[in-house]
Amino acid sequence: MLSKIKGVKYKPEYKYPRYKVKLETPKGKFLLIEFDNTQAASMKGYMPLEVYYDGENKGAKLSWYTQEVENLTVSEFLSIIATKINRKYNVKPAK
Repeated sequence: MLSKIKGVKYKPEYKYPRYKVKLETPKGKFLLIEFDNTQAASMKGYMPLEVYYDGENKGAKLSWYTQEVENLTVSEFLSIIATKINRKYNVKPAK
């Protein structure tokens, strides 16, 4: 992962806990992502809910960044971030 985590907010009060992360990209811009671990049968894994890049709202689209910059899928990228957050907050990941 090339981006650096600058801030984290873990929200356990939701049915599927949410994560809000502020990242600094290799170009020095900020990427703000809110995501959760969805359990829907067709989409198991981490899914973005809101994405902001350098102050611009990108909706829930993140693949443009993960493919171009990180060379990862969205799910892989968010999984790496969630693992770090779960470790920080001592959270057992959903199965």
